[in-house]
Amino acid sequence: MTDSQPASPDPAWRAPDEPPTPVSPVPFGKPWSIWCWGGLLSASGVALAVAPRPVLHLLDAHVDATSLPWVRFAGLVLLAYAMGYHVAGWTGQRTYMRASVVLRVFSLVVIGAFVLLDWLPKAWLALGLVDFAGAVWTTLELRWRPKSRP
Repeated sequence: MTDSQPASPDPAWRAPDEPPTPVSPVPFGKPWSIWCWGGLLSASGVALAVAPRPVLHLLDAHVDATSLPWVRFAGLVLLAYAMGYHVAGWTGQRTYMRASVVLRVFSLVVIGAFVLLDWLPKAWLALGLVDFAGAVWTTLELRWRPKSRP
């Protein structure tokens, strides 16, 4: 009696033994600029959610006590936003990284305008400058890092 199906499945149709590498292998490994930015956002989000008063004091932001629940909620939103950076860093999502560069450069422009209009204290410019430096770092890293091949 002949069997129409082979005894063992074709090896090409099996699942790989190892999961695919999420980021193209390079000397520095993962995209560190995205990882660092995600870590900074995560730490900021946790700090705002857990202890908003010291953070607001550092930023010279005087917030009424009745607004603190909203500040804590903003910290949680910031933490959720940071998750996108962690996932992009893990999976090597170059499109997300390029989009983040535009957003992070634009944040310095908006923060600078708000400071000039006296809507934010000057201490907030430090956040915009750190954001801008991270955008430059990500841009350099994206130019240096080769695209992974499918």
